[in-house]
Amino acid sequence: MSLVNFVNKFQQFVLIVVINFAYIAIAIQPTWAAEFAVRVFDGDNITLVDRGIKTKVHLACIDAPELMQSEGQHARKVLQNILDDEEVYIKVFKKDKFGRYTAEVLAGGQNANKVMVSLGLAHYDPLQEKDCQGYEAIEAQAQSDRLGVWVNGTNVMLPSQFRRENKLLGVGY
Repeated sequence: MSLVNFVNKFQQFVLIVVINFAYIAIAIQPTWAAEFAVRVFDGDNITLVDRGIKTKVHLACIDAPELMQSEGQHARKVLQNILDDEEVYIKVFKKDKFGRYTAEVLAGGQNANKVMVSLGLAHYDPLQEKDCQGYEAIEAQAQSDRLGVWVNGTNVMLPSQFRRENKLLGVGY
């Protein structure tokens, strides 16, 4: 093998390695796990507090009732119970237009976002993320079982509609 062939093969190898590292870096989404306090604002918004620094997180893929809506206060209490005394992990999808991180929140070995939907305390929001697998089926089961907001059937006011009619920004906090 000539020196030119060797250099070409080596360059191809280096290029393949760099591309693979780039794919890995893109595929790995940031996950935070830390010793921080978790403050629950409502059924789909929390604040992480670490040494005085506050980070707002919106639970991805869901839209929980506003605090003034039926089941809104209940959703907040249930989310607080899910997160209390548990090690919390955050799988970040992106930052939203309000500066919050949108994320799946994992606590106690369960996905808090999906638990909220399964209890009928949050709606599946297909407009939020492309990575929301399984939420639609979970919501359909909660509707079928008439849980939470679905207790009187499926004709309920969505939180987005409530915010529009009450001129709320949708940030929650």
